[in-house]
Amino acid sequence: MFDAQGVADLFVAVATVAAAVFAGWQVRELVRQQREVERLETRAVSVMWQATIAPHKPDAPDGFAVWVLEITLTNPGRMPIDNVHCTIHFDRPVRRLRHDGTTDEPAPSLALEQTVLLGGATRSWTRTIRARFDAEIWLTTAMRATMTFDDMHGNPQTTSWPRRTAQRPDLVAD
Repeated sequence: MFDAQGVADLFVAVATVAAAVFAGWQVRELVRQQREVERLETRAVSVMWQATIAPHKPDAPDGFAVWVLEITLTNPGRMPIDNVHCTIHFDRPVRRLRHDGTTDEPAPSLALEQTVLLGGATRSWTRTIRARFDAEIWLTTAMRATMTFDDMHGNPQTTSWPRRTAQRPDLVAD
């Protein structure tokens, strides 16, 4: 019924189809993994802050104090992001003290912008602020940040830090 050449041809055809299906599955899996890596890299765009100067009591009789904050934006991904807007939210109004001696009006947040942030790069700002001193709620622990940016595909993204925690369930998770 089948001669040896026919069986060999059939075996080669089946093996070829199986190899093509396996290769297609591998490519599909690689694309899926790449999309997941891109999604995680986008979600990992973050901001951190620390007080380089932090008072332990009010600096003035009016109950206000001055903090110097270092705020760092990080893009841990491999691709650049652009149109980066970072808003630092405070639990009380703050006044930014500028290098030229001027003071901004009280506001509940600070806005920071960066046109492009390369993959694997950071951008730091130093901001001096004046706010009501509260020994019960430390200024830097009551801060949160929201960042909006466009990913490499031009899609708008938003991340928020810190994420909701057991200690701070009032924070909005992204």
